[in-house]
Amino acid sequence: MENELFELYRGDTYERNIIVLKYTSNIDEVYFSVKSKESDKRTVLQKSLNNGITLADVEDDKRTYQILINSTDTDGMKTSDYYFDIEIITNTDDKPLKKTIVKGTFRLKPEITTTDNERGN
Repeated sequence: MENELFELYRGDTYERNIIVLKYTSNIDEVYFSVKSKESDKRTVLQKSLNNGITLADVEDDKRTYQILINSTDTDGMKTSDYYFDIEIITNTDDKPLKKTIVKGTFRLKPEITTTDNERGN
C-alpha cells in the first residue's frame, strides 16, 4: 500500500497494528523504518521484530503485527513529515524474499505538554 499515513504527537507512546495477508510461510524479519528523505542511508527511527514489533495474532494466511513507538523514540525528532516503509523478509526455498508491504508519510506533530511540563517545570 502506498501513501499510508502514520500520524502522532512527538513524545507520545503510539501503537499500531499492521496485517500481512496471504503468507503461509514464516516471516523471519519485519522492519519499520523512518527517514527524513527517501534517499537517506540512515534512519531516524527504526523498529524490528522483537525490538518494537511483535507478532500479535496468526489466523490462516493472515498475520497481525503490532508496532510500538515509545514516548522517548520521538523526543529528539523535529516535528515534520518523514518517509516510512514496512518491509518483511521470509526465507523460502533457501532464498530470502524481501517485500515492502506499506509505504507512506510519518507525520510527527508538536506536543503541548512536554516532559518538562509533566514535572512542573
